[in-house]
Amino acid sequence: MISAIYVLYLAEEQHADDFHQVQLLLNRRFNESIPCDQIIVQNFHNLLTTLQPYEQVPILYHGQLSYVYIRCANGIILLAVINKNVNVMLVITFLNQLHVILIHYLCNSKLNNDIHKPLNRDIIIDNVTLIMEVLDECLDYGLLQVTDYKLLEEYIKVMPNMPKIDTTNGYFDSSESEESDHDDENADQKKKKKTKSKKKGSKKKKEEIKSTHNQAVKTDVMERQPDVINSSILRTYSLAINWRPKGIFYAKNEIFIDIIEDCEFVYDLGTGVIKRNEVYGTCVVKSYLSGMPICRIGFNEKYMTRIESDYEEEVESHESTPIPENQLKLDDSEINEEEEDAELVSQISEESSVPSTSTQKKPKHKIPLRNIQFHQCIELSKIYKENLVTFIPPDDKFILMTYNVEQQKQKRKMPLIMVKPTYRVVTETGKLQVMCTLNTNFHRRRHCKSVVIRIPINPHYFELDPNDTDLKYKTELGEVSFKIDSYELVWKIDSIDGKKMVRMMTELTLVNSQNVNEETVRNYISRRIMKPLEANTAEEDKIDTGREELDEFYGVNGKSSSLVKRITSKIKDGFFNDDILVHFKLPMVTYSGLKLSYLSVEEEQMKYPCFPWVRYLTKSIDHYEAGVTIENQKFSGVCCNYRFKLAMNCFTFA
Repeated sequence: MISAIYVLYLAEEQHADDFHQVQLLLNRRFNESIPCDQIIVQNFHNLLTTLQPYEQVPILYHGQLSYVYIRCANGIILLAVINKNVNVMLVITFLNQLHVILIHYLCNSKLNNDIHKPLNRDIIIDNVTLIMEVLDECLDYGLLQVTDYKLLEEYIKVMPNMPKIDTTNGYFDSSESEESDHDDENADQKKKKKTKSKKKGSKKKKEEIKSTHNQAVKTDVMERQPDVINSSILRTYSLAINWRPKGIFYAKNEIFIDIIEDCEFVYDLGTGVIKRNEVYGTCVVKSYLSGMPICRIGFNEKYMTRIESDYEEEVESHESTPIPENQLKLDDSEINEEEEDAELVSQISEESSVPSTSTQKKPKHKIPLRNIQFHQCIELSKIYKENLVTFIPPDDKFILMTYNVEQQKQKRKMPLIMVKPTYRVVTETGKLQVMCTLNTNFHRRRHCKSVVIRIPINPHYFELDPNDTDLKYKTELGEVSFKIDSYELVWKIDSIDGKKMVRMMTELTLVNSQNVNEETVRNYISRRIMKPLEANTAEEDKIDTGREELDEFYGVNGKSSSLVKRITSKIKDGFFNDDILVHFKLPMVTYSGLKLSYLSVEEEQMKYPCFPWVRYLTKSIDHYEAGVTIENQKFSGVCCNYRFKLAMNCFTFA
């Protein structure tokens, strides 16, 4: 039970002069046994200021009160105060979901003309009434009720207080105030012009719309009547199916299924052993279906769960219920790939087969799925009986299931991409030659896109010449660049086919190539060497710094104003990662081999035809893309690393 909710603003370091203390934007109290708001906010601010950055954990305890908080962008803090022993992880999940609801209502509103605004202090102050109503619906006397913004927006009809911005010029739209001052004759002329423009605009919109998805028509909700509420919305919480309201209609019924797999891969180039190879899968569904449909999905894995079913005898004794016809049509290329995979599995199973003494036969899993988490709409009993995922989908986008796969248990699975680098130091010419070979191990029909290989150049033992600005490289595919702020070579490839080998070579200039030897490289790779103590040299370097800065600025005595030395010194002071990172996207392929083999959609009353769309994606990216909003990050998978650890066999000295 949550005692109180606070929305605070803590100024960042850049704007610390404006607000020296934390500012209370709004709060909602559910229990009067806690101290007043000023004492709670002041105690929370004192805890943040006295603790070190590494000690500022999401849960703080002071004065028999628990302070659970999350930090948002632009200095916004969501704080929950608790005076009892509750499930803290549930509170943190609620705060994250509340952040998503605020972004959905205030930042991605229709009044913004599709302009995504950041959630800041001014927007929260201007929409206090809307946020208070959202809190009243989400929490009832401190107990969690609803956090689905798709259902909240159906009966919370308070419009956000947002300025109308002209998207063409970027100025505030004051046309309404100007129109009120005109005469009736001018108003009639404007109405005629508006009707003509509306007809032209409607024609253009009809031409632009290619599909009817996202064009939902609720039978009891009208766009022009914001006060009208769908009567079935208020009953959804008391029903068994509380995730989908009634009265939804689409002109074209479609369902989109995306299986996204993120690869966490670590390969030791010295021993040639895969240290880690795991797959984090996410099944995202976008359903634009009318009525209350029943969807059934079947995968190419015969045993989705490792739990022994208690319904096997019942299924054998009683006749099984008829399964609807499969609405999913596979391409010939996908069928051929599945046949090839099946042959490999049969060969490996025959080779590794060992006669077992036990009489009971354990089910052989084609794909070793584990840690499967289903959405609440799925009927778990049907998975044990029919091995089909049966569910009534929520409207619009949601996560159907998540799973993990240990690829090390699959002997036939090779790494999708292999990288073999070579650092060659030529002492006579003072050059560093970096050669890299890239091999792809997936089907030739597939194309890997947006491949980025980041090869580190450690400044601790490779001191580059700052005056040499010309990068010499030669590659069979893509382009190569050098990032001075991170000291790494970036090899970008737009698209590469399967079963292909590509090579790249780059030449850099070293300052002191004679100082580079095997001992220094081995010590840095094995982390045996410590940072040099620069306390004695710090005072000497500070002498005549003003004169040196002026000489560098005006170019006196051949000095340049380059920032390469400062950047290298900062990189040396911090931790430098020697691993090679690879980012890629492989569409229409799942690394684990999990694919859809069956799909059907049924609606008893309407009996409409459905158009299914299935897409696969395997990727490995350690950050979310720039265009992905906070509320859509959970639909983009998990951030993972695909990396190769350097060893001494990657370095040669000539």
